[in-house]
Amino acid sequence: MKRRTLTLALLLTAALACVASAWASSSGAEPQRRRRGTTQRRAPRPRVDYSRFTHASAAHSKKSCDSCHKSPSDNWAQVRDAASAFPDITDYPEHDSCLSCHRQQFFRGARPAICSVCHTVVSPRSGARFPFANPSAAFARSERGRARASEFAVNFPHDVHQDVMARAPSPGGGGVRFVRAAFAQERPAPAKPNSCSVCHETYVKPGQPAATPAPPDAQAGAGQPTLPAGLLKTTPTGHDSCFNCHWQDGGEKPLSTDCAGCHKLLPKGAARPELKGKDADAQFAARAGFTDPSIVRKLLRRDTVIFAHEEERHREIDCATCHTRIPALSTLDETTLKVPILSCGAGSSCHIGAKPKRILNEEVDKKLADPNFQCAKCHFNLGRSEKPPRSHLEATGK
Repeated sequence: MKRRTLTLALLLTAALACVASAWASSSGAEPQRRRRGTTQRRAPRPRVDYSRFTHASAAHSKKSCDSCHKSPSDNWAQVRDAASAFPDITDYPEHDSCLSCHRQQFFRGARPAICSVCHTVVSPRSGARFPFANPSAAFARSERGRARASEFAVNFPHDVHQDVMARAPSPGGGGVRFVRAAFAQERPAPAKPNSCSVCHETYVKPGQPAATPAPPDAQAGAGQPTLPAGLLKTTPTGHDSCFNCHWQDGGEKPLSTDCAGCHKLLPKGAARPELKGKDADAQFAARAGFTDPSIVRKLLRRDTVIFAHEEERHREIDCATCHTRIPALSTLDETTLKVPILSCGAGSSCHIGAKPKRILNEEVDKKLADPNFQCAKCHFNLGRSEKPPRSHLEATGK
């Protein structure tokens, strides 16, 4: 009896041990399965298009400009006429500056995509390349220059340069010396050193006289205003004018070798917004016969298409009479370039005034009386709107 009881006890103990072992085994496996099930897969890396270069990538934006760009380029004396050539960055970086990071991409396949950033044909038998972005005037006329917006905005502090112009000497006098880029040769002082005309000159369209009297007012329904000569002022777009003072071996800071001193990288993926004027449509520049890219851009951002800087009475007015906020102008924010409507009544109340009634007052009264009236003294498209802008109403006390 005792032996039978002992045997039953041993069998029961063994059975309990098996159950406990099985339970422990199953409970230990469950967390493992749970952990395996909750493991997150890593998101695939975004595919990089190595055929398109951007300065705004994380790796490129951390580098200094001179880590890739050699200043000056070996071809600087060939890209401009001998009389106007100066040391400048006028060519793509050497392969070495790319290979340190992109060796894998350079040797991928018979025609690596990365080569098409610079080369028109990816082939060991052709070294032809796209035009480099500098000199800027030639690049702007190229197919690539027209197709791609710059990743940079240029910072030009008008307040600082206004002070420099004020210190500039009169012809024949002492003071600041203007020199040719990177050379110590004297240049004749400008005729108006303390003036915007040092940099901004009247744009003369090929085959057109420099200035003409103001044309008759454009008539409603004519389809296009009669544009006067001397309509626009130029703005320097290249290193040619800047390096007169900012040369590479002792000029004003930032020196010509300090690219980032003027060129400010736009946020990644952001294109510089075009400042669209209210008075010109996309085809207006072509109809008017303007082909220079920088001049076309100036025309299309205008609110007063017909205004001419070289109209006889306008020529007699100092620039600051209308451009009242010159120290606050920012090339990084083009909205600051707008001229306020009250400038049209500056000085002796040229175009704004009730007694005697001036042209702005007259046209606002006509527009309020007849919504179909087209204001054509200064405007083209904007003059067709049903109501005068609020700025015009406030300026005329309406």
